[in-house]
Amino acid sequence: MAVYKARNGDPAERLCAVANQFAKTGMRSGEMGVAAAQTIGYRTAMMAAAMGNPVDFANPEFVRMGSEKVEASVEAFHAVATGIGEFTNAWMAMVAKQTQAASLVFGGLSACRSPADLATIQQKAFAEAMDAGIHASLRFVEAAAALTSAGINPAYRKVRANALRLAREQA
Repeated sequence: MAVYKARNGDPAERLCAVANQFAKTGMRSGEMGVAAAQTIGYRTAMMAAAMGNPVDFANPEFVRMGSEKVEASVEAFHAVATGIGEFTNAWMAMVAKQTQAASLVFGGLSACRSPADLATIQQKAFAEAMDAGIHASLRFVEAAAALTSAGINPAYRKVRANALRLAREQA
């Protein structure tokens, strides 16, 4: 999973990084579709050739078809399960920041001596709440991008490796 070190960095930069990761994941999805079509074509030809001789069905490629899907699924499940923890952390950060903003208001009300003090407290509380909301939202989006990427990467690696390996074997 991608880890974002600059949790309080510039929101525009963080959002651009997320957009870049989503674009990369989208490109990988497209590449995976092409590679899957190639792999299906090679394997279908191998199965058609094996129809004439049942012994050819002992080809390790036919066993690999199932086992690689299980391996990729387990790896993706593990990555997604880890990523769900990042959503939990983002949620807890949002709740903590909103609680912090509320305690700023209540703590400030006890020291309020004039309408100008009240306006200052409200201004600080609003700024804290907005800042917390922006960073929490960005953290949710970052977690979603990392989760999406982590979920697709195992299948992407398997499919691309199969297409390249089968292309070399068929050449």
